[in-house]
Amino acid sequence: MESKQRDLSLDILRIISCFFVVFVHTAMEGWYSTSPRTYTWTVLNFYDTLGRPSLPIFIMISGSLFLRKNRIDIKKLWLKNILRLAVIYLVWAFFYAVMNTGIKKSIADPKLVLDIVFGPNPQYHLWYLRTLMNIYAISPLLWLLVRAMNGKNVRYFLILFFIFGSLRNTVYELPFIPAWLHEQINLFVEMDLVGYSAYFMLGYFLSLPEYEQKFNAAKLRVIYVVTLFAAAFLNQLIAWIDNWPTQALYNNFALPVAIEAICLFLLFRKRLYNFSLPAEKLKWVVRLSECTLFIYLIHMFVIQRLQMYFHLYTMNYNVLFSVPLMALLVFCISAAAGLILERIPILNRIL
Repeated sequence: MESKQRDLSLDILRIISCFFVVFVHTAMEGWYSTSPRTYTWTVLNFYDTLGRPSLPIFIMISGSLFLRKNRIDIKKLWLKNILRLAVIYLVWAFFYAVMNTGIKKSIADPKLVLDIVFGPNPQYHLWYLRTLMNIYAISPLLWLLVRAMNGKNVRYFLILFFIFGSLRNTVYELPFIPAWLHEQINLFVEMDLVGYSAYFMLGYFLSLPEYEQKFNAAKLRVIYVVTLFAAAFLNQLIAWIDNWPTQALYNNFALPVAIEAICLFLLFRKRLYNFSLPAEKLKWVVRLSECTLFIYLIHMFVIQRLQMYFHLYTMNYNVLFSVPLMALLVFCISAAAGLILERIPILNRIL
């Protein structure tokens, strides 16, 4: 009964997206130290293209779940969601500051750790928690907005997202765009409504039956594959022209990333919306899905320790195989740690 009631498409999509976050960070190891004209960088470039939609999909999943609620209690929102994320952020910011500084050095000079935690450059992948807190803070307004929007408003919102969100960011990142055009783009400040909040709202809209049914699965697959290979080729071409390992087409709002994220989100929804599992398998899928935030938070530490103590570097091997294998190893270790620690009271509230 539970397997029919739970939306497993979002659980499975969350797990796969989490793996691709690990995958991208594994592929980034040799990104800037390798010439873009080599076989190694070509493989890394394709892998980066493949994994980049992961974080936009994470936010779309949150929007799909959050904005479909019957109501949003603002007091509960701040106490249960935002405050919890703030605590998790501080715990992990301190954790990485201490680990990266060294335990002995951190004890001898606590100010050094505090400067990192509250300075401009804390552990970089924790930005996701800050972004999520910002979105949650305005989610009651987004909840009202999506319920007031009709089909024409939704189309207008999508146009704004693609022009001022994706297209603007894509053009701005291209190195061969003349300086005068960059200056014109800067006159149009990126609106938050077409930033991460847009992905949040998109997750809700694309989960609604009336919008979900408008998209044909076969066409979505074609669009996804064409976009994937076109983005990899164009980014490689830009890197050759610029003679620099660029990521011009890979920021979270780049047009290819947005298209790939939307296609994958819809494809998984269509394929797995009515998917059911036996109770035992369902339990493990749900547990792993609920563990993805911990996996996201810990995986950089696992990568660092595997390199430090076991000298496991993807660049020491053929990256075609070493990147996915290393990503799988890091994901499994992180997941195992999360599944064990979630059983410990108190700890499971901050992990």
